[in-house]
Amino acid sequence: MELYSTQDGFLGEIAKGFTFAHLARVAAGFGARLEAEGIRRVVVAHDTRFLAQEMAEEAAGILGGMGLETFLLKGPSPFPLFGFALKELEAAGFYLTASRKPARYQGVKLRLGPGKPLSPEGMALPQEAPQKRGSFQVLDRKKAYLEHLAQSTGQGAQGKKGVVYLDTLGGAGGGVLPGVFKLLGLEAELRELHPLPHPLFYGVDPDPKPENLPTLLALMRAVEPPAVGFALDGDADRLAVVLPGGEVLPQDQVVKVLEGALEEKEVQGDGQGSYLFPWHLPEPDPFLAALLLLGKLL
Repeated sequence: MELYSTQDGFLGEIAKGFTFAHLARVAAGFGARLEAEGIRRVVVAHDTRFLAQEMAEEAAGILGGMGLETFLLKGPSPFPLFGFALKELEAAGFYLTASRKPARYQGVKLRLGPGKPLSPEGMALPQEAPQKRGSFQVLDRKKAYLEHLAQSTGQGAQGKKGVVYLDTLGGAGGGVLPGVFKLLGLEAELRELHPLPHPLFYGVDPDPKPENLPTLLALMRAVEPPAVGFALDGDADRLAVVLPGGEVLPQDQVVKVLEGALEEKEVQGDGQGSYLFPWHLPEPDPFLAALLLLGKLL
């Protein structure tokens, strides 16, 4: 089986290592581990990659067939929304994504609970894919997540004017910031780039490095302050920040700006564009990071 272990799941090339049969084995092995832990509830979600929805439905059917109370998040879901659902339902999680990898890859991130990654070393896979399928419930928690995000953001971006560009690269992060802007009544003008789900990520790798952001960088080189640019990776758990003139803000400086915006509240950066706010969610949230940065960078 050409699946590669990651620190919290598996990764493989679609139709080579990452097939429906191998996915079924991973889901069954995960379900067995949940049963051993006494965990009876699980949330399944997916990004925008090729056949991601169909694979998520397959995994949900297998987990449901094992007697687990199984929920499938509606549509492509950014990773923070997945983390929010795990916290809200006190559930384990099975998230189909290859994150920043090229479009030909797919993978899965495993959670025993909110903020509790499961290493593949902690589970055994059956030799054969299970045949039994069970029922699952489709779950829509986007509105509740947006309300939670707006509450965590506070008033720091209120009254700020200027242009905000967000390049979602065709990943799972499209449509989130517009919803929060509306809830908060923000005056800054938000312009989303590549917001629609795209299994090929508009021809670039879904990794917000400068070489994958030609459109955003061209716009930011030409724009006049006040303005700021953001970019997300494929599953929307990482954030790049671009200043007018096209300067990409180093991640250690991003953390300093966030610390200034938060004052007493904690933020943790991993050095790779991921920002965790433990008081907000047990998983990283680039949307909260972006909203907090608006108050300081516009």
